[in-house]
Amino acid sequence: MTSTDPREQDIIRALKRCNEASIAAALRFQSSHDAADLSLIIQGVLERDLPDTHTGALATATDSTRLVEDLGMDSFGMMEVVMTAEEVFGISVANQELREVTTLGTLKTFIMAKVKGEPVSGADDAVMNPALQP
Repeated sequence: MTSTDPREQDIIRALKRCNEASIAAALRFQSSHDAADLSLIIQGVLERDLPDTHTGALATATDSTRLVEDLGMDSFGMMEVVMTAEEVFGISVANQELREVTTLGTLKTFIMAKVKGEPVSGADDAVMNPALQP
């Protein structure tokens, strides 16, 4: 996938080794902020960064799937996900903000809130109460 737009080039570079569907979703997300695109992007990044022994778990993952216990995400993998999110979504993430991000659902809710400039506290509440999700 090629582009002459500098922002799109940055996104493509940040998502290197991710599947084409994830890259296309990231490019669309820049204007749409569609939650379905966000899910595709996160799935692609996790597929790229998860240990090989856990990538199969993504096929059946739900919003309640735990990042560490169920997917095997370690601190290095989480840092990779955060750095990619910062590059792709143009957000800043402080280490202390990540304490609440324990499941796939809280990760989606957290990133969407950051993109929209909304408060990120109570991310676990949003997963427990679907009415609070984007």
